[in-house]
Amino acid sequence: MMKTIFIYFIFISIPYLLFSQNAWELRKERNGIKIYNRHSDVSRMDDIKVELDLPGNIYQVADILIDVEKYPQWAYATKLCELIKKVSKQEFIYYSEVEVPWPATNRDFYANFKLTFDSAARSFNLNSTGMKDYRPAKKNLVRVPLSKGQWNVTTISDKKIHLIYILQLDPGGSVPTWVLNLFSTKGPMETFENLKKKMELLNR
Repeated sequence: MMKTIFIYFIFISIPYLLFSQNAWELRKERNGIKIYNRHSDVSRMDDIKVELDLPGNIYQVADILIDVEKYPQWAYATKLCELIKKVSKQEFIYYSEVEVPWPATNRDFYANFKLTFDSAARSFNLNSTGMKDYRPAKKNLVRVPLSKGQWNVTTISDKKIHLIYILQLDPGGSVPTWVLNLFSTKGPMETFENLKKKMELLNR
């Protein structure tokens, strides 16, 4: 009888333990922007989730995200970003170099960008997936071995949308802990504050 009870409690505890290990933890909140982290099973850098409301509509923010060559104007630490190959209006490959504070080395990556609209639901999903072997690594740069960004943007009303962004990232090479922390909280906060300002300007 005791053995049966013990086994029962083990099994009902497993889902709770698994959920706890992967639970998001709110790390920072400012100007309506929430930054969450959770332990990553694939990188020493925590996964990142950003959640916020924005003024405007899904097509406005989609246009900003498609215009990758302007990422250095608003995306944290983006030194350059350029379109490499256009597959369609909503799918392409791009290249980016990311500035990393000394003594670490700048990173770069190629990524496949694919955006899918759901017009009926007035929403879209965007996946940006790193392609570490697309072209040889450049001299004096560290190639990012893993990068997966997921955007989910939904309509709340005619003048407001809700955005959820999730990033899995392995920066590769040697990176001090304090630099990882910059990219876990400061970087996402500045990036989405800039994005929010761009959307506010469009909807004045």
